[in-house]
Amino acid sequence: MTPRIGYVWHLRRLMAERGIFATTGLVPLLAERGILLSREQVYRLVTTTPERLRLSTLVALCDILGCQPGD
Repeated sequence: MTPRIGYVWHLRRLMAERGIFATTGLVPLLAERGILLSREQVYRLVTTTPERLRLSTLVALCDILGCQPGD
């Protein structure tokens, strides 16, 4: 049996710590970095723990929030 690796998704907290309180605030910031997601996609990304995430999206989020994946 393969052990399952878990993680805790802190995107909402990290956004708030940087003064981004609306999920729609991420849409243009992601677009500036070449990540084109709809408002609904960004809302789900912020409000739920993703099962899959493109590495380019994770890198863009880390750049926007000034953090590392482990934060």
